[in-house]
Amino acid sequence: MFYLTEFFKSLGESFIRGFSFFLFSCLLAFSLTHRPWIATTLSKISPEKMVNPYFVAVMDGSVNADKIAAIMNHLPGVLSVSDSGSDRSKGKLQSLMGQLGSDYKIDANLMDFKSVRIVLNPSLSPESFQFIREQMVKIGGAEHITATEIKYPELTGVMKSHPFYGFLGRAGDWGVVGLLSLFWIISFWLCYDVFRSRSYLIEKFQRKKLVAAKTIATGLSIVMVTFISLGIWHGTLKFFDVVILLMIFSVFWTFSMQEWKWKPTL
Repeated sequence: MFYLTEFFKSLGESFIRGFSFFLFSCLLAFSLTHRPWIATTLSKISPEKMVNPYFVAVMDGSVNADKIAAIMNHLPGVLSVSDSGSDRSKGKLQSLMGQLGSDYKIDANLMDFKSVRIVLNPSLSPESFQFIREQMVKIGGAEHITATEIKYPELTGVMKSHPFYGFLGRAGDWGVVGLLSLFWIISFWLCYDVFRSRSYLIEKFQRKKLVAAKTIATGLSIVMVTFISLGIWHGTLKFFDVVILLMIFSVFWTFSMQEWKWKPTL
């Protein structure tokens, strides 16, 4: 109990550094005891999963657009079916004809069309997207309906071009573990002098040995046991991940296994 109390007292010596060390210790322990959960979460926040994919279908006048829309709305995975600016498209086409001159003629049947936008659930697989698209063409007839390929809003391209999303896409859950490990190492060194100074005073006046090592070991052990227990409870714990967590904590903990000299905290 003495060393656990001393651990939190040391963190309180410098609130910002102490809080950062404790926070990243917990986050690192969480990431390695719940890595499957992190992998699943990353797949859900990919650019494709955060926006609604869609395709646009253009149909001629022989197709009952309202009937097609009603059928498509009942298909699993279809979020909405809406007009994709048919009147606006016709207006643009008529404007273009006007610019070409009065001598240019176009078949009136070509002007009798309607375009609809079918928005899909992003949780579906690419195969399901393609199936829905093919079903719409099949219902109306390939000679009467033309459908674009599956598209994603422009936000997807912006997100994909961002270095952070690019890194997560390549590294996945291990990228998160790597980043948290780096932050934890930095926070450990920032707190290093706090444990060092308090350890010196206690060893000097209370005749105790390896106070810093025992204090840090006690605190990190509590963190490990807590998150290992949570990992077992949630069914996300893997033995290999626990070994990695233990190695990271232990390697830097060994630096505290030395005789301390006085160094005031900043």
